[in-house]
Amino acid sequence: MKQHEDDKLTWRQRRNMQFSEDRFDLLDTIRDMIDDELDHRGVKPGGDPHHENLPPEQHSREPARRPTLWQRIVSLFAVCL
Repeated sequence: MKQHEDDKLTWRQRRNMQFSEDRFDLLDTIRDMIDDELDHRGVKPGGDPHHENLPPEQHSREPARRPTLWQRIVSLFAVCL
């Protein structure tokens, strides 16, 4: 049985994988820096640091109902009369 050549990575694939790994490492470092800064400021991660700027309350409106096909046909004839 012939071994698949897909198992071997090309130079470009290895370079791209290394680039991706470096990016993930950088993102982890940035996340750690942000967590440290939040701890230093006494803000819990995922909390709302700007509680004074809360968005306005959303009024629970029912979504507008579309008229049925029959209602649209009737309204079309009502306009023509």
